[in-house]
Amino acid sequence: MYKTKLDQKFSPYQMPCVIIGTIINEKPNFMICTWVSRVNRNPPLWIASINKKHLTMIGIKETNLFSINFPSADLIKKVDYIGITSGRDIDKSSLFEIFYGDLNVPLIKECTLSIELKVKKLIELSDHYIILGRAINSYIGEEYKTNGVPDMKKMKPVIYTGVEKKSTYWLLGEKLGDAFKLGKEFKK
Repeated sequence: MYKTKLDQKFSPYQMPCVIIGTIINEKPNFMICTWVSRVNRNPPLWIASINKKHLTMIGIKETNLFSINFPSADLIKKVDYIGITSGRDIDKSSLFEIFYGDLNVPLIKECTLSIELKVKKLIELSDHYIILGRAINSYIGEEYKTNGVPDMKKMKPVIYTGVEKKSTYWLLGEKLGDAFKLGKEFKK
């Protein structure tokens, strides 16, 4: 198989598309983010990489609080709208029904899963901040669970692929099998 070099702006993997929430000037503000992942189990730590120019960064730096909200595919038009507009120009909080948990950080009721976080560490890079946040609480709608456990098929998470000039949203596909069990068949 012959391989060619790619432009380094290409993201060769799928990423969850989430909505980051924070407070700016005593008002909720939201942005989409695709550079996000859980990075530690105990304590539960998440990481998000956000461009310095985003208004949301001001709120995160001032309050040291933010939320990560996982929208379902049913919200895709609102999600994309949030990504192509700035909180400097419009009030994005009017797009959602907002609730608050134990922290003063806006969470989105229409999202399948919402997590409230405290900033543990902020790392400044040339054009982005990496935010390491500790999850304080997570909230999920009962309709997105099966037998008391989050059900990805019901949640219909939005997946983003960042191919330069061809960025797209996807819906989670077919289950291939249970992790840490499929390989046992290979051992035989």
